[in-house]
Amino acid sequence: MADEPAGTPRPFTEDEAYAIAADRVVRETADLTQKAEALTSEVAELKAKLDVSDAALATEKAAKETAEKALADYKAEVEQHREVAARRGEREKKVREVARHMKDDWFTTERIDRWAAMDDAVFGEYVAEIAALGGGVAPAGGPPRETAMSGDPVITSPAAGGAMETMFRLRKGVTV
Repeated sequence: MADEPAGTPRPFTEDEAYAIAADRVVRETADLTQKAEALTSEVAELKAKLDVSDAALATEKAAKETAEKALADYKAEVEQHREVAARRGEREKKVREVARHMKDDWFTTERIDRWAAMDDAVFGEYVAEIAALGGGVAPAGGPPRETAMSGDPVITSPAAGGAMETMFRLRKGVTV
């Protein structure tokens, strides 16, 4: 050893070479294990952030769908109010023609609004019902000749059973 020049590498024995290699393997393994653990923890953090982002995205999508539905419902409601407002005058006029016997205080705003909101078929039935109940003819003046108070029933025909029964049969569409 003393014969060798000063910059020459010294040869290792087999045991020394194995010990150096084993030491490097242990150090590298420890270093790589630490790096792998750091990366595993970073992956877990990123997955957690992704899960939070997915949840926030789902919440936002649900909020968007709710808002779009609310907007569509609002637009439909506004359109329905426009249609009702357009029908209001026409329907009031039609009912006033058929129900001339009714006083002006019967034609309330609430009642007219209800007529305007009715479906066309339902409104047609309603007008027909008013017409069937004597809407086009003014009522006769004065009380009826016989009343329930006098004990004599008012009978329009033997089969009908009385004025009220006749009215109810007309209302139900049954003709006498």
